[in-house]
Amino acid sequence: MTSAGFNVTSSLTLVGFSSLSGHSSLLFFVFLLLYLFVLFSDSLVIYIICSQRALHRPMFIFVASFLLNSLTASTLIYPKLLSDLLLSGAGLVQVSRTLCLCQGFFVSCLGGSSFMLLSAMAFDRYLSICYPMHYAVLVTPAKVVLMLLLCWMLPAILAVVSTLLASRLPLCRAQLNRVYCDIYSLVSLSCGVLKRS
Repeated sequence: MTSAGFNVTSSLTLVGFSSLSGHSSLLFFVFLLLYLFVLFSDSLVIYIICSQRALHRPMFIFVASFLLNSLTASTLIYPKLLSDLLLSGAGLVQVSRTLCLCQGFFVSCLGGSSFMLLSAMAFDRYLSICYPMHYAVLVTPAKVVLMLLLCWMLPAILAVVSTLLASRLPLCRAQLNRVYCDIYSLVSLSCGVLKRS
């Protein structure tokens, strides 16, 4: 405890499943089935797009990128969620602040990337429908790569900045009413004055 009364604890408690602690085996089974379905279906579609030369078109490249993003996000959240359901009897999960910040970074990064990829897919479809004669000139492989880089890098840069800023905040509370960590929830636990320096 610092002199200002701020808690600088290095561990947080996730209490998202505390009210459902009696049903942890059922929840584990449901989330395991969901995770396996996401793994199988996303991997299958990505494999089909990569293996079929006829599908190497911008629309399918964006779909494969979106599914890869979904696969990565699911692999980030589900295994930890499944282990928490197995190991926590009372539904309370202890997690270090560093691990929470790390998970928050990836949640922000992958969440932002999914919105950017959906926007890129919408823009691609807009160009193909509204400008069909100019589509091949407007959407070149180099522009697709540039759009994909933008879809992955811009959210990553924003996530780095928000994670670094959140890591500097002192915490008043140590309980997150979630099953995973995200930056917004961590910021809501802070009691410091948020100001520009």
